[in-house]
Amino acid sequence: MFVAIIGGAGKMGSWFARYFIEHGHDLTIFDINMDKANLIAESLGIKACKSSAEAAKDADLLLVATPIEVTPKVISEVALALKEGSILVEISSLKSMVFPVLKEISKRGLRTLSIHPLFGSGARGIAGEKIALIPVNDLRLEEKLVREIFPEANIIPVDCYTHDKIMALTLSLTHFINIVFASVISEENIHMLKQLSGTTFTLQLILSEAVMTEDPSLYASIQMNNEHTIKYIDKFICNVLKLKNIIENRDSEGFTQFYNEVRRALFRNSDFEAAYRRMYHALKAIR
Repeated sequence: MFVAIIGGAGKMGSWFARYFIEHGHDLTIFDINMDKANLIAESLGIKACKSSAEAAKDADLLLVATPIEVTPKVISEVALALKEGSILVEISSLKSMVFPVLKEISKRGLRTLSIHPLFGSGARGIAGEKIALIPVNDLRLEEKLVREIFPEANIIPVDCYTHDKIMALTLSLTHFINIVFASVISEENIHMLKQLSGTTFTLQLILSEAVMTEDPSLYASIQMNNEHTIKYIDKFICNVLKLKNIIENRDSEGFTQFYNEVRRALFRNSDFEAAYRRMYHALKAIR
């Protein structure tokens, strides 16, 4: 299969380039950062095209790995260059913006796949990694196709609305919390904090430091292009202020009630003793 990747010089684009090469496919890439694309192409022994249309014209499968804001436009453009029956795969973190375009181009004889790799470019391979599949037209056919392309991955079907709503929690809110946490501790003596930290702080710091290594434009895009983000940030701030008020008033009974209500809701279907053990296992694996 001949594969083309648009955005092939980015972190995920280059990750998928290596994946397809390792699985025996012919490959070409295009990226607006031509210098970087040429370097990556040279390192992989492949060709870097000078335009997205050039990359798309002979592709059996074209994967779009571009920033969320430009993905709909990129899809519309490359679809014109694809041959009938080709597979167009897009991997954006949010789906509501791209779905109308995917619906439209699928009418032209193209097979469309909307997936969200739930892992980063640091993953060593795809075996066991999770990929969300957001069906565009036919779940059965699209799930069969994505399993053929990524047979070792754990495929999780989910509709567009539910996907973006969940991403507001698992991405937007999580990033928000970690960025704010990092902004507070960055004003302190981090060396001393690390020396005196326990398990909870150590794991939280690792998470925040990892978040702060990423491209801020990507995180800004995830925050600002998800219609559900502000709702959950508002809810978070409301609960922050509620707990702050309890602490300011030295209301031990109120604190205990707040804590127990959250714990009951959180662990209704979970084993919190196992969660505590997993925390220590995670820290042991990191150290």
